[in-house]
Amino acid sequence: MVKGLGIDIVENCRFSKFDEKFLKKIFTQREMDLCPNVNKSEYFASRFAAKEAFSKAIGTGFVSISPKDIEVLTNPEGAPFIERSEKINSIIKSDIVFLSISHEKTHSVAVVVLDGES
Repeated sequence: MVKGLGIDIVENCRFSKFDEKFLKKIFTQREMDLCPNVNKSEYFASRFAAKEAFSKAIGTGFVSISPKDIEVLTNPEGAPFIERSEKINSIIKSDIVFLSISHEKTHSVAVVVLDGES
């Protein structure tokens, strides 16, 4: 049963001008370490879109959680997935999270679907 849906779109250029200090307020060290040497603004924009879409899907926005409570990682096959903090797990319990990210020249978009028991 679908319990939540979130979508977000971000202009990639929004993340081309931020310094590392700012990025560390939004992204975990693991996310920072996974950033490729090319297309950095696309990488960060897409991960931010995923965090925003997830916060919408659980219905809190960033009011009661932090962007760093949501970690966007990549599995060995290259697919993105969300690693949740304990704080998030207390909000959504054992819901399954589906994440899709897409990029194009100027924008990145992410969609999150939460699936679980009623």
